[in-house]
Amino acid sequence: MRRKRPVQIFWMILFITGLCAAACAQDDTEQDLKKEIEALKQGQQMIRKELQEIKSLIRAAQPARPKVPDVRDVEFNLGDNPVLGENTASLILVEFTDYQ
Repeated sequence: MRRKRPVQIFWMILFITGLCAAACAQDDTEQDLKKEIEALKQGQQMIRKELQEIKSLIRAAQPARPKVPDVRDVEFNLGDNPVLGENTASLILVEFTDYQ
């Protein structure tokens, strides 16, 4: 019976040592994960900043759009030109352009 006691103590010490090693390894893993997460967050912030800079450069590079006159409800004077139809008929004018 005396021999059982040292063997039990040995296994107990071995088990406790294993638990401590696992806990230490887990702490190291958690710290490594936290560092990686922080690095990813910083990378995302840098990407957002660069994206905002790109957007501002694109906005600055775009030429100002010319003001288009409002031509709705405009009356045209056709003078003495021949016209088919009623004088009070409405007209819808659509312009198609090709910039090639």
